[in-house]
Amino acid sequence: MKKKILMTSFIAASLMASLSLTSFAGWEQDDYGWYYVNSNGARQGRGWFTDPETKLIYFMDPGGYMMSDTMVEGYKLAEDGHRLDKTEAQLELEAKRAEEKASKPTPNKVRLEIENAGKTAVSRGYSIWTLRTHYQAEMQAFMDNIFKAMADEIYKDRKERRDQAYQAAKEAAEAASLANEDGSSVGDMSVDLSKLYPTSTLASKDNEAVHYSIYRLEDSQDIIAANYSKVSKKDTLRFVPYAFELSYNRGIASSESDLAAFDSGYKKLLVASLGQEQGNAVYEQVMAGTLEDGATGDTDSGNTFEVINKDGIVKIRVTCSEKTAESESSESEDTGLEENSTEEAVETSEEVPATSPVITPGQSQTDPETAENEENAEDQQSEDNQESMEG
Repeated sequence: MKKKILMTSFIAASLMASLSLTSFAGWEQDDYGWYYVNSNGARQGRGWFTDPETKLIYFMDPGGYMMSDTMVEGYKLAEDGHRLDKTEAQLELEAKRAEEKASKPTPNKVRLEIENAGKTAVSRGYSIWTLRTHYQAEMQAFMDNIFKAMADEIYKDRKERRDQAYQAAKEAAEAASLANEDGSSVGDMSVDLSKLYPTSTLASKDNEAVHYSIYRLEDSQDIIAANYSKVSKKDTLRFVPYAFELSYNRGIASSESDLAAFDSGYKKLLVASLGQEQGNAVYEQVMAGTLEDGATGDTDSGNTFEVINKDGIVKIRVTCSEKTAESESSESEDTGLEENSTEEAVETSEEVPATSPVITPGQSQTDPETAENEENAEDQQSEDNQESMEG
């Protein structure tokens, strides 16, 4: 009987000891700080921890000690260590910063943007970018497409005309040989193809510039030319402020039949570079001869352009604003404008009747240096470049 009582007491003591070990949980402190012991006797590890009794949230350092009076992962920890809840304004600010970080340009993002700008531009028909590199990528795609279309139209009967010229030369040579008494020699069979094709085309690209043109062969004057400089650093010797230049010397068009192709291609280039509304408006003024030298205006996308109308040549130079959606938003915030004032401005603009874009007279820039014109003239003699555009 005594042995049974002792055994029962031992079991009871063991159960009590076990219960005391499994039920203990709470905060403890040593010389290094506060730490939390879980109900299984293990110390809480690094990271966020929610006190099961108070439901307050704490953060433990790598040693398992509670951190306090500091910032962790964007949260403020109070002097007693518990995490302070963020205000709605703080949450909005964090979301805004995260969005700005995600939209911040990186070399890879910029490269993809430029590639996509060129790929999608032609299907749209006009440029939308205000950044120089992106805008030039769009114009490169337009130049490739529009100049090829003009060349195809001008030389659509190329083979037929060439065959006729060779046949005529052959018949003339045979007739000359029959004129000889013994018929032993054949007359000179020469073909002057320049008379058949009074114009030629050029596509010139290098590390600094891109130049496309359709020009008159007899004096190498450009009829239609489009070009831009790849040099984007302002402190560089060959830097020009404008991002794109389009010129039209309509008075030296080779023939009436080709003039329709030139006018159509020029109109497409104007729309591509200035936008649908402004491009069509400028085209009508060019055709009417009312576009003034020194006139300036804004493209549909927010870039600016100026007109140089001298010696029968109309030049349009487009300068990019270099603004992005993010930069415009920042400027609006810097001015301290409230949302209601912005809305009022929009409403006011909507009340104004729609009119054609207006360009105003201004100061014109000087023409490009003579040396550059001479270089372009030399480039236009390149047979390889001619063939690349003609087909």
